[in-house]
Amino acid sequence: MKKYINWGVLGLGNAAKAFSSGFNNLTNSKLLAVASKNEEKRLFFKEKFNLKKEYLYENYEDLINNKDLDIVYIALPHSMHKKWCLKLANAKKNILVEKPAATSLDDISEIINLVKLNNVFLTEGISFRFHSFVNQILSATKKFNINDIYSIESSFGNDAIGGKKIFGLRLKKPDKKKRLFNPNLAGGAIWDGGCYPLSLVRLIISNLNEKKFIKPKIKQIKKFIGTTGVDENSELVLEFGKILSTIKTSINSNLQNNLIIKLKNGKIIVNNPWNPSRNSSIDLMFNNQVETIPCLNTENVYKSEIETISNLLLKNVIELKYPLPDLNDIKENIEFLEKWSKG
Repeated sequence: MKKYINWGVLGLGNAAKAFSSGFNNLTNSKLLAVASKNEEKRLFFKEKFNLKKEYLYENYEDLINNKDLDIVYIALPHSMHKKWCLKLANAKKNILVEKPAATSLDDISEIINLVKLNNVFLTEGISFRFHSFVNQILSATKKFNINDIYSIESSFGNDAIGGKKIFGLRLKKPDKKKRLFNPNLAGGAIWDGGCYPLSLVRLIISNLNEKKFIKPKIKQIKKFIGTTGVDENSELVLEFGKILSTIKTSINSNLQNNLIIKLKNGKIIVNNPWNPSRNSSIDLMFNNQVETIPCLNTENVYKSEIETISNLLLKNVIELKYPLPDLNDIKENIEFLEKWSKG
């Protein structure tokens, strides 16, 4: 019986570095092979993760053809996700693709159809969805009836221009040479960060609706387009029946990076849900009293992601179950990201 899952990584930028930190001290997962056009990056991973020289690939196809790999994490720019998802699916390799899995409803539909045809595992790297803090959030919000909610606000955003180093960047001004500010690489706030708050809002509302996702109506879209042609600040207002949800994302401002549920007799604030840590908590605020629920599991969010996926693959599970991001959930999230980006 197989005891661990062999992983490969396509693309060795900042996302890959952050993700790969999760392999430390895991017994069910091993980083076996990496691929990058950049030799310096390949050698960095070789030293950092003690990789064998023969498992350092310049050509992406060579990594895909490695028969020892069980799953490949795609950490390439967003605009390249579809191409390499399809190549991996045709090679019958299991796939974890960095968020967003695709940049259009048509593209994600094509990917999903192929992975289903080839019986391939596919999920999206919305990492917080694999962490146990999500279950704490769902348990805390489940105490209330969906009819008790007035509104939900959620945000994900950091200043990549002049602020602290974020997304691997700290720029003096927007730079089209950088993926985050390049419209041809699907840069911008919506595609890079909008998926996080959108995903959590949809998940919480579904949890209060017998675990059935509700398709919202778009009420309003606001965007600030910067000098490089990408949205640097954006806001999406959705109507889930009587519940109004405001979702914000930014690459030029430090937002609250939280989620606030306003109820008839109080509110719930989820602090730092995106990267669960000692700074993450759930504040229940009712009748001028505050109960704080700390995040019980502060381990590396990528470790949780890798470990969860590897455990599923060791059990030959290829269809994720609620509250993990299954194919329909991923597809609907991308559908609304596309509408948001085009609005």
